Amino acid sequence: MTTTKMEGPFMSAFETDITGVIKQELVTYRVKDGMLRKEITTRHYNSDGSDWHDTSRVEPLAKVAEE
Repeated sequence: MTTTKMEGPFMSAFETDITGVIKQELVTYRVKDGMLRKEITTRHYNSDGSDWHDTSRVEPLAKVAEE
């Protein structure tokens, strides 16, 4: 895991005002143990944005040849 501070529109999307936001998702595609995986992290906000519920899931997509 990197500790380098990232900048730009990707990071500002996480730091923006959540007024009116119902749900946020981050999708990451990663090769791990010879498998292409889709990793989905979701945050569902309650109606006034004062609380949320986080979930994550991993979908295996395809085997990838080892190099």
